[in-house]
Amino acid sequence: MERDGHMIKKIKTLSALLAASLLLAGCSDETLLLSYSSKNNNMHKITSFVSDSNTYQSGFLSNGICVIPENKVSLPSGVSLSSQGILLVNADTNEMVMSKKIYDKLYPASLTKLATALVCLKYGNLDDIVTVSYAASHITEPGAKLCFLQEGDKIDLRTLLTAFIVYSGNDAGIAIAEHISGSEPAFAELMNSELLGLGAVDTHFVNSHGLPNDNHYTTAYDMYLVMNELIKYDEFNSIASIDSFTAQFNDATGKPVKKVFENTNKYLIGERSLPSGVSIIASKTGTTLAAGSCLVMAVNGIDNNRYIAVVMKASDSNILYSEMSKLLEHTK
Repeated sequence: MERDGHMIKKIKTLSALLAASLLLAGCSDETLLLSYSSKNNNMHKITSFVSDSNTYQSGFLSNGICVIPENKVSLPSGVSLSSQGILLVNADTNEMVMSKKIYDKLYPASLTKLATALVCLKYGNLDDIVTVSYAASHITEPGAKLCFLQEGDKIDLRTLLTAFIVYSGNDAGIAIAEHISGSEPAFAELMNSELLGLGAVDTHFVNSHGLPNDNHYTTAYDMYLVMNELIKYDEFNSIASIDSFTAQFNDATGKPVKKVFENTNKYLIGERSLPSGVSIIASKTGTTLAAGSCLVMAVNGIDNNRYIAVVMKASDSNILYSEMSKLLEHTK
């Protein structure tokens, strides 16, 4: 019943936003308003724009996004990619280049941290000093990646966010969530509200870091929406494109602490090579047994346009980077 109530809230919110946008923009014969119900609850099914091209754009929910009807989800002829969720969008023209199963619900692993970063940048003061709690410093779930923060550590939010994105420490995520919202459940509610505002209606998060939970899921398309919003923040781009970061802060006794964190993206640390002419604007990896290997990147493409590329649920790291490189070769 709780989940049904959450879905009804999504429907009412999207319906209101859509109605407002149509009133402002006007509705012509070229716009087809499709049916919308709790069994058909995707933004990409709300509107369809009649066109001879594969470009579908929307001015509601979030400015400058690519709306992709399900019957337009496709890979180019001759391109075969095994990962479950694939998407490449030209972020300057809002055109889809290629896509595969972009509305399948998948575990995001640490791609969750993109949404956490978005909420942190929107609502947090990066100069704040955060005191690490017992809960943040005592994560016991198997497979959790940690910055090994200790209870009582005092670290400014900018440093905490940078370590969180670069090294993907789950303990840093809980510390961020607690600082901004008081608790991780309250922060997850704020995340879901913000994501709904972007049109990411197929996403529901219950934590700030991405450890598996049956009620924690997203789609390749929704991850595109989040990255598309994040790259509007220069602070995020400067954080999410560096190869390593040295964090300096004080422990509970005031003693200085220094930790060096290496980026989890193999392109950034030189273990994999980008296609010639491509450079990274921002990126985030994610890996768990449930999610497989995942990577979202915003790049300057071969043609100098900005692109957002998403690969989700690759079977292993080698497949992940091989298929991401294939996507980036089409940024021209």
